[in-house]
Amino acid sequence: MSGFKHQVSVEDDSFHAMPAEGGLWSESVQFTCYDEASGIAAYVHWGLLAREIWEANFAIYLPNGEILVSRTFAPRKEGEPMSTGQAETKPLEPLESWQMTYDGVVRRVLMADLATGPLTDGETERVKVDLIGAASSPAFGKGMRLDPNTMTAHDKNPAVSGSGLHIEQSMKVTGTVEIHGETVQFDAVGHRDHSCGPRSNSHMWRESWINGTFPSGKTFHLLQIYVTGRPTYFMGYVWDGSEFIEVTNHQGPVLTGSLGEPHDFEATFDTVDGPQVIKGELLGCLPITVLPQGMYPGTEQRGDLAAEGPTRWTWNGEVGYGWTERVFTEGGWQQVRDADAQLRTRRSTH
Repeated sequence: MSGFKHQVSVEDDSFHAMPAEGGLWSESVQFTCYDEASGIAAYVHWGLLAREIWEANFAIYLPNGEILVSRTFAPRKEGEPMSTGQAETKPLEPLESWQMTYDGVVRRVLMADLATGPLTDGETERVKVDLIGAASSPAFGKGMRLDPNTMTAHDKNPAVSGSGLHIEQSMKVTGTVEIHGETVQFDAVGHRDHSCGPRSNSHMWRESWINGTFPSGKTFHLLQIYVTGRPTYFMGYVWDGSEFIEVTNHQGPVLTGSLGEPHDFEATFDTVDGPQVIKGELLGCLPITVLPQGMYPGTEQRGDLAAEGPTRWTWNGEVGYGWTERVFTEGGWQQVRDADAQLRTRRSTH
């Protein structure tokens, strides 16, 4: 036990029973980490498709610009962990430790190749991963809300936070990554996200999800989402090693290209200590095409594009590591408005 005072309950951080109704119901987990000694990063994102099928996007980032990547699927089984047979992610002790494993095959490609098109079939190779993330900060967020009378406007917005369950937590990650029979011992920093509820990305047109951990014990998490027709959504904190510090006036880094451009960026925000600037350097990129529900490695030259990658952060002279996720809709706000206008026209003529 870490001894942290968490903001949510053990029940919130367990898996949740599927409700009888709710067509957009989903549960998602994201587990990311970076090992400074080897320069290798690990990533997995889970989502539930059509209430029935787990989708796992998995990647191992190598420091030479290559990435080992897969997308696997399996039917959801009530009460059992997220598993596709190759990938699995589960709580070992809710709020305290989660495990990420992978035992299967991947495609080895250049990160740059995925910036020009979707992942293709081809030669595969064997990878084994067994990583455990232990809490290095309290679990931050809010628990499940299914009673409409207790839900805020954000809770009812499927583009951002489902039914209110949204947990963020920094982690110390240890374990092994085995590639071509060579085992790399991980001593990494990481982060996880766990959310549950109705989910659709259809009206999200820009997003940044960033986190970092520093040798002093300080961590941060900052999420900013722009949604058509709704106020900008923000969720975030700074953990100073002993307490959460409130964050206001956050502005996250933007994405301008399909390989994570720009690779150098900054995040700004205010705390009780005044205006803050954290400078980031992207260390690798998994380009992704985002769908209304689900996503796949590689990018189409249209629609919602995302970039996921380990990041070196500098804050007040201290260097730490973490993650950057950014999303943009190619064409931006105008394209979203045009698509909505076309949809309204089709509806009015039928």
